[in-house]
Amino acid sequence: MKVLIISPIYPVNNSYSGIYVKRQVESIENEGVEIIKVVKYKQSNFAYIPFILQSLFYLLFKSYDLVHAHYGFHSAFLPAVVKRKPLVTTFHGSDALKEPFRNILYCFLQKFTILHSDHIIAVSNNVKDTLVSVLNANPDKISVISCGVDTSMFRPLNKIDIRKKLGIAEDTKIVLFVGKICYMKGTDVLYKCAFALPNVLFVLVGDGPLKSDIKNCKFVGPWSNEEMPRWMNAADILVLPSRSEGTPVVLLEALSCGTPVISSNVGGCPDLVNDGQIGYLIPVDNASMLQEKIRCLLNNDDIRNSMGIQGGKDMIDKYDNKEIAQKIKRLYKDTINLR
Repeated sequence: MKVLIISPIYPVNNSYSGIYVKRQVESIENEGVEIIKVVKYKQSNFAYIPFILQSLFYLLFKSYDLVHAHYGFHSAFLPAVVKRKPLVTTFHGSDALKEPFRNILYCFLQKFTILHSDHIIAVSNNVKDTLVSVLNANPDKISVISCGVDTSMFRPLNKIDIRKKLGIAEDTKIVLFVGKICYMKGTDVLYKCAFALPNVLFVLVGDGPLKSDIKNCKFVGPWSNEEMPRWMNAADILVLPSRSEGTPVVLLEALSCGTPVISSNVGGCPDLVNDGQIGYLIPVDNASMLQEKIRCLLNNDDIRNSMGIQGGKDMIDKYDNKEIAQKIKRLYKDTINLR
């Protein structure tokens, strides 16, 4: 089986952007599927020109059995028009939850893509519900398959040793945030908690416009995906107070390291976080509840450790990249056979 993967987001060098697509592609290759990649490495809009031209060339002149396009019409529009072979389209979040409301053209293009896709992968139930209710997708041709996590890379490590290497005292209480430091990720909500919890160290991995000078907030900049297990293991909790999400891979990675999470109850987060078992779900914009849950976990080692153990088990059982890749491979075969 030969699959043409088309994606407008793919990491290069130490970039974290689109790492979940790359990891998924690698896992599918490990399952014996031959992959041809047409990807956009640069985030610049000008990079769409060679990306579109290369996509068209491969669609018309290369040999393949199926096209798997990521992020709705951004990669699926051309294969939906050319349609030499079956098309599977993955919707990751914003392509379903935000873009159709941006303007009439975006809405039309997403509906066109959905209509001409042989099958659709939604990364969460929330994304699936939106595809059906807003974009008129046929629920019978949608599979909910989350992004996965490399549980061999993101695994529990010795916290004391990791903290020594990072130059952090063993008894420091650490709350970790990973992502773009911006309004949509709720970092302003995080700062309110930092003000209220001056004896807790808040470590923010990433970059963005809302960086602050709060005394107990440590900004370490972006780290490569390969280096992230260190921070995931050094932390006591990972928090994600986002206002909108698809399926946030950072939750999977933290849980796979045995670190409990506190997340906004948005997007695919409820699919990943069994509230009260491996972490907590909180309402959007609720700094007081976030603060309360942080205190609860930091002050109770037994609960925190129990959640971490259960979270790691859930990731191995349900979200390991190999398991996700096998599901997608089966979907490829079924889609080709139905054509």
